[in-house]
Amino acid sequence: YTALPFPSPESPMNWYGLLVLFHFCLSLSIALRIIYSRRSSSAALAWLTVLFAFPLLGVIVYLLIGESKLGRARAQRQAELLAFHDAFADRFLPPQTVPLCEVRFRQIAHLVQADSGYVATGGNTTRLLTDTDAILQAFVADIEAAQHCCLLEFYIVEGTGRVEAVLEALMRAAGRGVRCQLLADALGSSSFWRSSWPQRLRAAGVEVTEALPVGLLKSLWVRSDLRNHRKILIVDYRVAYTGSYNLVDPRLFKQKAGVGEWVDAVLRCEGAVAQELAAVFYGDWAVENEHNLSATLEQLTGYVDEMPQGATETPGGALLQVIPSQPGSDMALVYDVLCNALNVAQERVVISTPYFVPDEALLNTLILTAKRGVEVVLILPKRVDSRLVRYASSAYYQPLLAAGVQLRMFDGGLLHTKAVVIDGRFALFGTVNMDMRSFYLNLEVSLAVFTPETVAAISALLDGYLAGSEAVELKKWQQRRRVQRFIERCVRLVSPLL
Repeated sequence: YTALPFPSPESPMNWYGLLVLFHFCLSLSIALRIIYSRRSSSAALAWLTVLFAFPLLGVIVYLLIGESKLGRARAQRQAELLAFHDAFADRFLPPQTVPLCEVRFRQIAHLVQADSGYVATGGNTTRLLTDTDAILQAFVADIEAAQHCCLLEFYIVEGTGRVEAVLEALMRAAGRGVRCQLLADALGSSSFWRSSWPQRLRAAGVEVTEALPVGLLKSLWVRSDLRNHRKILIVDYRVAYTGSYNLVDPRLFKQKAGVGEWVDAVLRCEGAVAQELAAVFYGDWAVENEHNLSATLEQLTGYVDEMPQGATETPGGALLQVIPSQPGSDMALVYDVLCNALNVAQERVVISTPYFVPDEALLNTLILTAKRGVEVVLILPKRVDSRLVRYASSAYYQPLLAAGVQLRMFDGGLLHTKAVVIDGRFALFGTVNMDMRSFYLNLEVSLAVFTPETVAAISALLDGYLAGSEAVELKKWQQRRRVQRFIERCVRLVSPLL
C-alpha cells in the first residue's frame, strides 16, 4: 500500500478542515445555548432554523442580535441606580394604593407591582389628545409654564415643521433656569443627531443625550437593534405625557413610504403618575454614561425641594399604573399583563396596533378569547412601512378569522396608536406594539388604566378608528394568491425574531 502524505499546516485542505471543525463546534455551542435559554419555543425553533438553514450567515446573525446584550458598563450603572432607587422610592415616590376596581383587574395591578415595584396611583387628571396640533400645542404650553424641570424621552425626534416650536420652547425654558433634558434614541433619531439641533440645544443650556449609541465595533459586544422606544414628556414632576406619538411632524415624516400620515394619540396626565414616569426617565437617562449617573444621583437628592405642592394622591381622579419593560429579562411584564387581561375579558376586547406579529401563546389566547364568546376586534393599518412585517402579520389572519376575531383595516393613514380596551373597564395605553420586539427587546412603557371615564375616552377613540376601517372577510381572504400564501408561511418561520 502506498502511504498517503500527511497534509502540512500550510496545506489549504488542512486549514479548510480546521475552519469546518471550528464552524461546527461554534454552531453546536450556539444551538445548545439556544436550547437551554429561557426563551419561547417558537423563538428557539426560529433561531435553530436560521442557524442550520444558513450555516455561516446564521452564526453571524446570532452573534450580533441573538441575545439581549446591553454592555457590562451599562449593567453596572443600572445596578447602582436600582440600589439608589429602592432607598429613594421609600422616601419620595407615591405610597401603595389599593385599586378601587374589579377584583379581576385588581389582580393585574398586583402583578405589575410585584414585578416592577410601580404601584397604581389615584387622583390623576387625564386628557386624551388625538390631533397633532393639539399635542404639540399642549407640549409647548406646559414647557412654557415649567418652573423646575422638563424631561423628554423619545424614540424618534425630528426638528422639522411643527416640532420646531417644541424645541424652541425647550431652549427658552433652559434660558430662564429650568433644567431641561432630552434623551433621543441613536438609531430612531439618527437624522436629528446629524442635524444642527443637538448643538443648538446644548448652546441654549439643554442637556442632550444619545440613547443606546450604535457603532460597528460596539455591535460586537452590545446588541445594536435593541432600541429605546419610549415616548415620555414630564414637566415639574406634575404633568406627564405618554403614548404612541414620536416628536415628529406627520405631514413631513416618512412621506415617501406611501402609507400616509401617521395617526397617533397621547394621554396627558396630571398627578402622582408623573412621578412614576419621571422615575422611568431618570433610569434611562442615568445608565447611558457615568456623567449622567452621578448627576442624576445628585439631582434626586434634592428632589423633595422640587416636588410640587399637592403631588401626593387626592381623592377621585383616574387610577393609573406605569408598566415599564426593557431587555435583559426572559420575562415580559407587559406581555403577561396583556395575556391576563385577555383571559379575564367577558364582553368585548378592542385592540389597536400598527405592527401585529404574535407568538403562538398570544395567538392562541386571542383565539380562545373569541371562541368563548367574547367579541374580539383587532384594528390594523391597511398599509405599514415594513413589507416583512406586513407578510408576517397577514400569516396569522386565517386562524384569527376562523375563530371569529374581527379584523379591521384602517385606511386613514398609518394607524400608530397602541391601545387595548377590555370590557370598557380596563385599558392598556402606551408605546408597545403587539410583536415580540416590543414585548421582549425594546425599552417600552405602557399605562394600565383602571378608571371607567378614562377607559371610555380611549374606547371612543378606537371606535372612531373602526368607523374608518374595512372588515376583512374570511372567504375573500382565503382566495388570495398562492404565491402570497407561500411568502407568508416562509416569513412566519422567522416571525418570532422580528
